[in-house]
Amino acid sequence: MRDHSAKSESKTTDRQASQLHDIQRNNVIVFNPRAISMAIRNFLRRQRWRFRRLKRLILLARSMKRAAVEFIGPFFGRTILRLEPSSLMYANTHTEISVREIHPAEVVHLPPHPFRTQTASGELRVGPAFVFEIPNVNFWGYYGGAVVTADNAVLADLSPEVWGPANHPIYSRWHLPKSRLLTGRIAIGVTPEASGNYYHWLLDLVPRVLLLKHAAQNFSNYDALLLNGSRANYEREILAALGVPPEKIRYVDSRERFQIASAVFPSMDINVIAPWKVHGLRDLPFSGKQNQHRRLYLSRAPAAVRRIANENEISEVLRHRNFKIVEAENLSWREQANLFAGASVIVAPHGAALANIVFCKPGTRVVEISTRAGYGDWYWQLAAVAGLSYEVLEAQRSGSFSGPYENADMIVSRENVERLLESL
Repeated sequence: MRDHSAKSESKTTDRQASQLHDIQRNNVIVFNPRAISMAIRNFLRRQRWRFRRLKRLILLARSMKRAAVEFIGPFFGRTILRLEPSSLMYANTHTEISVREIHPAEVVHLPPHPFRTQTASGELRVGPAFVFEIPNVNFWGYYGGAVVTADNAVLADLSPEVWGPANHPIYSRWHLPKSRLLTGRIAIGVTPEASGNYYHWLLDLVPRVLLLKHAAQNFSNYDALLLNGSRANYEREILAALGVPPEKIRYVDSRERFQIASAVFPSMDINVIAPWKVHGLRDLPFSGKQNQHRRLYLSRAPAAVRRIANENEISEVLRHRNFKIVEAENLSWREQANLFAGASVIVAPHGAALANIVFCKPGTRVVEISTRAGYGDWYWQLAAVAGLSYEVLEAQRSGSFSGPYENADMIVSRENVERLLESL
């Protein structure tokens, strides 16, 4: 098994290295910017875990800066902000805020967890989804946004921060970007982790845009739609499918802050798979050429982490059982959605491309490859809400991987793969 792992890693390394080499044709040096960008991004992703131990120091420094800002800031005209835990509770005491419930609360019954002997409750409780229209808002495009009301309240549920809203840098930054005035009715869909992450774009940001569309019937009733993202092709495809006019889209980031006369915010429930999200995404117009491949295996060979070290070995077994080997990043969004919508079986290591199972027909069989230590149950929840048949094919961590366990490359037993295929 180690020999297979070493050979696979060697081939992957050779392929990536060859992509970075200059290609000389007719005495002209041709560079591959995409390959260089991918190599840099993958290197940074592999090394990011090394900085986790600095979290306590960062939080301590941020707390000290916040205390200093709150003490010294008023002498320089800095406004002291307070934290409001709930936009809904805040709206109940501020009649100028319009609140509309778009979807009611729901309960989803969950199947047995793949690794735990018992689930916490056996069900997933999903809160209602709202759209808020708030006048005179100051909005900062950092991360998933920071919403400050006219009376200096930071709305916690609309101002996410990876270390909690109380640690949001809006409290501790000495200098925030200068505010620019935005007139008209502005819809805001800025969402955490959506920039460059297909999973969060599709399952977190797009449903929020669906809420905005539902509240106004169509996007002609908004003067602009503020989003964060990487301007990837799949973003343009999905926004077109949603019916968002390109001229209304404005990408923002942490360098921008706005004073908005009338801001419309959808509620934010990140990493919660609500049934209305699944229904809304399945209703998007993506259908095209009928998928001819009923059995799919999603390869992560070009990725930085969670690759299958002995993929050449198991790919051979899968091909003999009529599986198509797919690298999702080489397909358009419509092509991916069509493939998943027509599939009967999907086998894949954990990764963002599995978010496409939201387009699968109920009853589709989904097999996620993961180590026990590195398993995250997002797709287990998504499969339950979407009515799919889900299971985990347990893998072992590759001994050559030096990063955190959740991102480890994996080795899958050929015998286990063959046993799985016998059950299909």
